Amino acid sequence: MRAPLIVLSLIPLAAARWCQVENVKADVHGNYSYQGEWRLDGCTTLALDHGYCAEADCPWRTKFDDEWIIDLADRLHGNSALTALSISSNQLTDESAVALAEALRNNQVLSDLNLQGNQISDQGAFALAEVLETNAYVTVLNLEHNLLTNAGGKALLSVLKSNASALEMLYMANNNVSEDLIDEAAEESKAAFQPPASASNMLPRDEL
Repeated sequence: MRAPLIVLSLIPLAAARWCQVENVKADVHGNYSYQGEWRLDGCTTLALDHGYCAEADCPWRTKFDDEWIIDLADRLHGNSALTALSISSNQLTDESAVALAEALRNNQVLSDLNLQGNQISDQGAFALAEVLETNAYVTVLNLEHNLLTNAGGKALLSVLKSNASALEMLYMANNNVSEDLIDEAAEESKAAFQPPASASNMLPRDEL
């Protein structure tokens, strides 16, 4: 008797998709304007990073500002597909950070948020910290190369150290934040990937 044929489902693999602006915006005018509605459901990772090539070579790499990202944040409410979002080196201010923070209140899949290289200051940091304090999903937040000060840095570091938050990795170098706070965030992030110090005490003596 011939052995039954086992067919492995590839649906989860096919569903995973890395997207950029061309995948989620329609070029409605045929001139790289990409002004259409956001289409996010087919993406698990979305990169809207500016600066990988010159605008003369890549005219569609228009920097995103608050109006674009506030609209994007509206689409993130209840989104069940996107797990990683990167919007680095654009023109985001606190308005975008506040909108994204609000979107995270009822988003249960996004785990990696990269906002480096923008103009986000303490107001945006406070908004993100307040939401991430009890968020059970976001594990990585990158706010390097923004306008944070020690006040915003301390608020985010407090979230990183909180047992109520899922945040495990926080990047905030190249802000107006003290080196002590940056180093402490780096140490806390590194500790998230180390076993507890008492783990060795749980091993049988002959395995130590």
